[in-house]
Amino acid sequence: MKTKYIVAIIGLVMILGSCTKELDLYPKDQVSDGSFWKSPKDFELAANRFYRAFPSHFSHHDSNAESTFGSGPNEVSNGTYVAPDNSGHWDNSYGAIREINYLLAKSEEYANPDEIKTWVGEAYFFRAWQYAGLLTEFGGVPIITKVLDVNSEELNAPRNSREEVADLIIADLQKAISFLPKASEIEGIDLGRISKGAAQAFLSRIALFEGTWAKYHNGTKANERLTIAAQAAKSVIDSGEYELFNSLGTDKSYRKLFIEAGEDSEEVILSRRYVKDINGTHNHTRWLEQNIMNPTRSLVDDYLCTDGLPISDSPLFNGYDTMTSEFENRDPRMAQTVFMVGTEYAWYDTTKIFDKPSLVSPVTRTGYSVYKYLAESLESWSNNSEYDNIIIRYGEVLLNYAEAKYELEGSISDADLDGSVNKLRDRVGMVHLTNAFVGANGLDMQLEIRRERKIELACEGFRFNDLMRWKTAEEEMPKAVKGIKFVGTEYETVFPDLTPGVHFQVDSEGYIVAEPAGDRTFNASKHYLRPLPKKQINLNPNLEQNPGW
Repeated sequence: MKTKYIVAIIGLVMILGSCTKELDLYPKDQVSDGSFWKSPKDFELAANRFYRAFPSHFSHHDSNAESTFGSGPNEVSNGTYVAPDNSGHWDNSYGAIREINYLLAKSEEYANPDEIKTWVGEAYFFRAWQYAGLLTEFGGVPIITKVLDVNSEELNAPRNSREEVADLIIADLQKAISFLPKASEIEGIDLGRISKGAAQAFLSRIALFEGTWAKYHNGTKANERLTIAAQAAKSVIDSGEYELFNSLGTDKSYRKLFIEAGEDSEEVILSRRYVKDINGTHNHTRWLEQNIMNPTRSLVDDYLCTDGLPISDSPLFNGYDTMTSEFENRDPRMAQTVFMVGTEYAWYDTTKIFDKPSLVSPVTRTGYSVYKYLAESLESWSNNSEYDNIIIRYGEVLLNYAEAKYELEGSISDADLDGSVNKLRDRVGMVHLTNAFVGANGLDMQLEIRRERKIELACEGFRFNDLMRWKTAEEEMPKAVKGIKFVGTEYETVFPDLTPGVHFQVDSEGYIVAEPAGDRTFNASKHYLRPLPKKQINLNPNLEQNPGW
């Protein structure tokens, strides 16, 4: 593993007002404009603060959707949330945007722009990052590209359109790409900073989001966005800077990517980095053991059999009679994502075997537990984990390319499938996806590309936004959240003291029901966007609330 560099979080207090002519003394306990912005190092220190935007483990995961379920109901997933009085996301995003705009304004005054282009590039990347988060949650929001004061008219500006916000994000990322170095040009203590490839990969993500949003929500510029997404992804692919993490074979590489073994591998394009005694550690492994996020029937049933067919069509599917039968003859990513009975793993300073699911405290509400992300070091079990949280990886870029090509053209060539989806399948030894296979087996190419995304990116925080942009949330989210088949299976023998209907609910087929359909709702007229915080609408009478809220 390469030596990690952690971007320092430097507390900079910018003095925005000018000093009087008679007394022009700089404060000794603060960083002031009078003594700052004089060298490239100053811009680097200011840019370091922007890295606070990257999420930690579990600050984003799939429990907002239907593919995982936590220790209890999720108000976003079940549609019971209401318009909040305030939003930390809104406040923090605009606070960060103000800092970014300040650096950009100061960069225009700097005598030698080439000396600071990297930090300017980072600023454009992070402004795009902040606006992308606002856009995916709220839709159109006010665009602020300069530093405001208490008298600025923009404080009462109306919302810009969704298209205008997307245009700004794309323009900012294109500027960032022109300024930032390649990953291979970042060395030494700068490892981990934003690269040209990271900006291109993020551009492929947000352009795909907006392109499909426009396509399925009757928006504008769908083909333009999808073209940008495909081109950005292809730029990353053609750069030769990245490749999939394959070094541990088909039965380990995929899972190990997300813990210590995969750190700083060539698949990782950008990550939230951890080093003990510098920027802290995390307790992700222990939280997984406590069943904070558990796979559901929706996820588990979507893993293909090893012949490339869905379980509904494949003669290789062995059903649910035993605790391991549904894992047999399945895509290897299933057993590398979901704990299978009999799996041996490191636990503290010994070895443990996963002998049965935790249907008693700490209970898994679905009967499934996550194996992906579960580290196997002593530190990982004692709140001292240092494995990074991957923000952008090459595997996602391959999926972005395949989907953008299909959505743009209504088809995808076998050559493009081999350069994207089938690389992911090769990592785990799965059969290739081809046009002939789809046709011969009555499959739908669009659904298979979307399935591949669901499986490859499981538990990584993409599922909710994917359902939103495809406009399929209204179909998927109101369904009951189900887990293992308990009644009539080996589970009844293994757990003789547990009674369905008493310890948990089951449906008519014997599947555990973590949350019944009657407790879940998705109102297509309003739930595709979150409500703006009431405080912001009260402060700015020109802000309009999202429909239905």
